[in-house]
Amino acid sequence: MTGRPQTTYQPSVAHLADAEYTAKGWRSFFRYRDLGVKGATGGDFDFRVVKAKPGPPVSTGWHYHVLRAQVIYCLGGWEAIALEDGRVIKLVPGTCMNIPPGFVHNEIGYSPDLEMLVVTDPAEVTTVAVDAPEGWDEDLVMGQLAALTSPEQLSAPWSWKTPAAVGGSR
Repeated sequence: MTGRPQTTYQPSVAHLADAEYTAKGWRSFFRYRDLGVKGATGGDFDFRVVKAKPGPPVSTGWHYHVLRAQVIYCLGGWEAIALEDGRVIKLVPGTCMNIPPGFVHNEIGYSPDLEMLVVTDPAEVTTVAVDAPEGWDEDLVMGQLAALTSPEQLSAPWSWKTPAAVGGSR
């Protein structure tokens, strides 16, 4: 039997009853709830709940992150994320998505009641803006997104690939 693991990490607890959402985060059109993991792990990890702010949805623009891991778990509402490989993914409650380090993506739409858990390693994330992948057809994709987020389809998850050969050879 091996010895007890040693750590500099501290326990942390975040109760929903004490929840505070602030604008301090990656995007100005989202609100963020720090779950205390960043401080408890010395910045090694971050767990936060992200909610949409009131107002029309805003695209994040094409970008990638410099980090080791980014995992998104949809808690409420929906969000559509376009990926460099041409896929567009709709996250609904219960959908979990891993976005690998350096993988180009764009959050292109979300519902007013969007709520998601975002986990990153490390806690501090660098975001690098990039041009849209070759072959990206914004009008086509946004038209399809509008059709697939109609009221009768709001709770259905989906994933589809754009017809044009979008860049990205991953």
